[in-house]
Amino acid sequence: MVDTPHSPFGGEPLVSDMAPHAASIGITRFHIGTSYLEWDTRAAAIFDVGHDDRPALDIWRSRVHPDDTAVLRALYGDACASIGAERIYRIIDRGSNIRHILTRSVSIEHAPDGSPSVLTGVVSLVEPPTGLHVDLMPDVRWSRILDCVSLGFAIVDEAMVLRYINNQTERHLGVSRTEVVGRHIHEALPVTRGSYFDDLHRAAVATRGEVTRVVQALFIPDRTLEVTANYIDGVVAISFRDVTDFAATTGSLLEAYRELLVKSRVDDLTGVLNRAALLERIERTTAETAAPAAVMFIDLDDFKAINDTYGHLVGDEVLRTTAARLVAVCDSGTVFGRIGGDEFVAAIFDDTLLGRTRSAADIEREMVIATSPPIDVVDGHVSVSISIGVAHNTGASTLEEMLTQADTALYKAKQSAASNRTDRAPGSP
Repeated sequence: MVDTPHSPFGGEPLVSDMAPHAASIGITRFHIGTSYLEWDTRAAAIFDVGHDDRPALDIWRSRVHPDDTAVLRALYGDACASIGAERIYRIIDRGSNIRHILTRSVSIEHAPDGSPSVLTGVVSLVEPPTGLHVDLMPDVRWSRILDCVSLGFAIVDEAMVLRYINNQTERHLGVSRTEVVGRHIHEALPVTRGSYFDDLHRAAVATRGEVTRVVQALFIPDRTLEVTANYIDGVVAISFRDVTDFAATTGSLLEAYRELLVKSRVDDLTGVLNRAALLERIERTTAETAAPAAVMFIDLDDFKAINDTYGHLVGDEVLRTTAARLVAVCDSGTVFGRIGGDEFVAAIFDDTLLGRTRSAADIEREMVIATSPPIDVVDGHVSVSISIGVAHNTGASTLEEMLTQADTALYKAKQSAASNRTDRAPGSP
């Protein structure tokens, strides 16, 4: 939320009318589209609002410790992606005192287009024990803080000796910290030897930075973890969170997107490229290599008669089979697709990245031969023939011009075939 624009609702109340509660946590709601932040009375107290009459988002920004803005960016990204995003960060109150805030997202509302629209979270103070100086007993201070979060957290030194694990990590590993802290991670947890722990630790130490991996959990079957290692002052801080459900959801969404993308480019009936995808593929191949050497317009002879005689189900089967036979003739230098109805187009590229292709005359002859056998249908078979119009690239032809020339050549080919063909039925079952 750090980089979002200012709220346009400067006159809105700082504290929302959300129902008050007696718990020690506060509730915040961030409206992404309007960059409007609202919080309840407890959250306002946590952020030390006082009598400040600025919009809540401006107050929140002014409180965030300048060194923790990256933490908040990560929190916002995680919150938009999944429920359960959680971070600890620092704020500076009106008295210049530092407070540690635990923020966790608990709800995501989505807009009609599926994008996140409102993020609801809870906030609470996680302060060091009373009377402890910030620089004294750091293990006690941070242990108390880190034991409050649901993220797993561990610290190992450069020699891979475990220095700390929090409660969540104890539960994940099934051990107590007294059993493993002070021991080499391979000795304390033999299963980690040669695992992603080694790779993360090695990369973090080598880069002196942050490394993140999504991995299969070593200690809990069938769970997916996002593990992050940060090199800080001679130690590697490792945090992990369970992203099994998120990974499954993301995988399903990606698969659905891929399927939708494929369907948007493929003709539903024949499975070849549809008109839009065909023209786009020809243009892209032209940009990568050269213009097509030839363009073919292909259609079935007397296809209307087949539909009228045998019905559209048989007609659909004839189109599917004919398309499959035509595709089988095409090589890597030919872009083939259905332009509409019973018409297909093939663009032949003379010299492609995969080598030279066959001539248009060879491909035309093979297409006629491949489509000549009768097509088996219910209770019999149907014989079909095709006509092909070819336009050759003269060196100055555009794709549109070649398609027009091929269409004209197809019309002439069909007229010639009709005059040389005796009247006959399109097929006999």
